[in-house]
Amino acid sequence: MIQKENKKDSYFVLTGNPFVDTGIYAIEAYYEEDYRTLTPEKLKSKIEELVDLYLTEGWKKNMYSIFTGNSKYSNPSVKDKKTAAAKYLNDLLDEFSLPGSSGTCIACGRRDALPIRKRDEIPLTGSGKLVNFFAGASEGERYCPVCTFAVQFMPLCLYSVGGRFLLFHSASDKIMRYWAGEGIKNIRWQKQTGNYTGCMQEGYKNGENALFHIVEKMIRERDDIFPEENPSITAYVFSNYTQNPPPMQIIHLPNSVFKFLVYIQRLDNSAWTKIVRKGYKVLKKEEDYKWRSNSVYKNLLEGRSIIGYFIEKDRNVTGNWEILSYYLKEVRRMDKERIEVLKRVGDKIADYIKKTDNTKRLFAIETAKSYEGLRNVFLKIAKDMIANGMGGPLFTIDEFVNDLFPEGALNWPETRDILLFRLYEKLAPYLQEKREVIEEIKENEEA
Repeated sequence: MIQKENKKDSYFVLTGNPFVDTGIYAIEAYYEEDYRTLTPEKLKSKIEELVDLYLTEGWKKNMYSIFTGNSKYSNPSVKDKKTAAAKYLNDLLDEFSLPGSSGTCIACGRRDALPIRKRDEIPLTGSGKLVNFFAGASEGERYCPVCTFAVQFMPLCLYSVGGRFLLFHSASDKIMRYWAGEGIKNIRWQKQTGNYTGCMQEGYKNGENALFHIVEKMIRERDDIFPEENPSITAYVFSNYTQNPPPMQIIHLPNSVFKFLVYIQRLDNSAWTKIVRKGYKVLKKEEDYKWRSNSVYKNLLEGRSIIGYFIEKDRNVTGNWEILSYYLKEVRRMDKERIEVLKRVGDKIADYIKKTDNTKRLFAIETAKSYEGLRNVFLKIAKDMIANGMGGPLFTIDEFVNDLFPEGALNWPETRDILLFRLYEKLAPYLQEKREVIEEIKENEEA
């Protein structure tokens, strides 16, 4: 357990640079001490241990891709790599200085940065004289010794994704400390078993799936991760390999999606598992989920609706109205009044269907092909309700314009799916009894 201590003169400062910040949290977890209290003298104590780890067979392969074949850890022309790498890290420590009010370092901006660092020290920066590959014909980038030192620990928290690396970054101390702890657990396991396999890896080849796996696992394992947390989570999937590296993939997980993940996994994790499973469509083998694209994850990341995934083909639902309404409020940004109107209209239609036994109207809602088609079904239901003395309108003009279809014809499928969810939930026992009748209506309509 890391003991926190307020220390005014801290060498390490969080920068917003994901490579540097991840390295700082990795240092804290590796040395088991609050990064704000660590001094160059304390940091020297584990340098050789770190170098020994990086020079094991499993890690050496990773270091080649993270810091290129020219780094102190992998350069074939360097015979005594252990001595060279340890000297490099110790030399950086000897150049440590406390942060000032300004500086040329592009990470912390509080210390001066000389010499220019290249990609064998800082991934994705510069390749020396091969300037044509980089903006402004830059040979490298400006990182101070402290920030450069922090980046050398960043591999401890990287996650292997199909030959590339996922760098997990968050504005939340709580979440970054959890993630750094996962990296150190991986190292301890390797040391205990003598099986040095390099960076964290679980066979994932799809960056989006890997990110959701990491976040969902964290939520399950940590009770102190609450929906109120606004972590601003981003994954950077990259390779620093010199020959035709693919472009970096940046995956941002919206805070609203994070809150929803916390909520649904705490309330009904089995429902969430079922919803996610649908996003893979067909899995030929169980392990395919680690590489196959998932449409549920993609929609959440791209701001598209996943309401349809809450509905089953057999007129059942996954989850309940409480879960769906939370999703509508937090992720779809629907206001409370609109959600209540949709629920109320759904309940009225459900009561109408049960009282009139008119399952044909349910089938008409299910098969509506347009905004106009759905509107006509509502009109028929409203007329039926009046004819049967069921009292009150199905909805008011204001509710129709502001709550059912606030964007006119643009969002009609979403409105239909929300109403269907509520109808299936409300009518569950009734629909079981009327299954044969509904199927007969479907056959007659399609004939």
